[in-house]
Amino acid sequence: MTNDPSRESKSIGRNIFAENQSDFFKNKSEKKSQSQDNTSKKSDASPKSIGRNIFSEVPNAQVPPARPADIGDDLKIIEKTSKDTSLDKSSSVSVSAKKSRVNALHITKDNVVFAQTEYDGINYRLTNLQVIPIEPPQVTEDNVFMDKKDPEQVIKEQQIDAIDKVFVRAGVAKNDPLIVTSLNGTNVIVKQLYVQNTPVENIEKELPAIVKSPFDVMSRYEYILLNSDGMNHDILAAVSDGSTFFSVQGMLALTGVECKILDIDKMAIVNLYNESVRPPKGTVSCVIDIGMDFSHIMIIPSGNEELYIRNIDFTYSTFKKTLQRNRDISPAETEEMIRNRNFYDYITSAFEQETTENLNQHFSVKKYVRMQLLRELQKTFQYYAQQNQNKIPSKIYITGKALEMNKFAQFINKNTDIPCENLDIAGFFRGDSSVLDYAKEKESVAYIAIGLALRYE
Repeated sequence: MTNDPSRESKSIGRNIFAENQSDFFKNKSEKKSQSQDNTSKKSDASPKSIGRNIFSEVPNAQVPPARPADIGDDLKIIEKTSKDTSLDKSSSVSVSAKKSRVNALHITKDNVVFAQTEYDGINYRLTNLQVIPIEPPQVTEDNVFMDKKDPEQVIKEQQIDAIDKVFVRAGVAKNDPLIVTSLNGTNVIVKQLYVQNTPVENIEKELPAIVKSPFDVMSRYEYILLNSDGMNHDILAAVSDGSTFFSVQGMLALTGVECKILDIDKMAIVNLYNESVRPPKGTVSCVIDIGMDFSHIMIIPSGNEELYIRNIDFTYSTFKKTLQRNRDISPAETEEMIRNRNFYDYITSAFEQETTENLNQHFSVKKYVRMQLLRELQKTFQYYAQQNQNKIPSKIYITGKALEMNKFAQFINKNTDIPCENLDIAGFFRGDSSVLDYAKEKESVAYIAIGLALRYE
């Protein structure tokens, strides 16, 4: 990692859905009226996000065709393009640029996280970080028969309460001019496409045909234009199923949060990787993101190769439950084992034979790790090499709940023979040491919120 401010900083996902800042997303009359001023304004233009507000046209959501029978796993992958789709921050931002502040909100079933950054044209400062855990009420003998509430409703109520608390702790108003949050999970697909022989103004209405949704008929489509000659375009398109989109929108409406930008959790990790690592041109790296309920393998290039994202079924939540049942131990004891036991042990025969009862017949930790993690990693590398002249990542980074798994990076290194280390989510920031220390302490849950805040306006 370098601290040289003149280095190029690449982030494909930095501004994927910002608020109406791009000429590509304005109507014809707006573009015509503004085109006369473009030349004179170029020299003093302030840095802008190029994207759109995904909330701006909810009543006009496009209805895509129903899911075809042949939709397969490839829709979980960002497709290849021959173009260099990196966005160069250093070429568009002056050293004297006005400071910009971003407030990011990340909501899950386990935590509500708030992160605030300032960008001065060269460096980011992490100025505020708040983490509010979601703690479902414990089941007791007194309430097991009395509490008739839907568990999902209980979690939703706690999320609303946590959102209120996190804004109070952060000292930020819910109608702040710039709040960004995210869509989460496997029901959000990002695809990088090369669209040919299509006018710019027709891209949006063609998206349902270009990127067939595997979700419901209320799927939401958005895109950002990366490169274009007027008729041929590199685009980064996103498809979200309707329930995921409207669930996030409904949660924000209930809590009174005036969100201006909706981004995608996966792209927040791309932001984080690019700002943290500052990869040299031509570098290809892999990021393994292990979440509570959603995990991803990402191959991120700094050049012309494809950006590749694969959703995998190996999650911290399922791994913890499998290990707990295999050992017949408490949740607390399971977490203690995950923190302290060498991760490599889980795929050894000796580990399977340690239990005195034969529970491991039904809850095989070894099989789960091999099939849902190692096999998926192998398939990802094989596919990527086939599509990119046998090129494979030169380094692997881990983030998310993988940071809480003892010797997980060494395990990945041993099984891939590729150097592997934790993705640093706080080391590249300026800021108060207490905030940075807290970010390091909470890195396994705060990383997506921090990645969401890595954008400039």
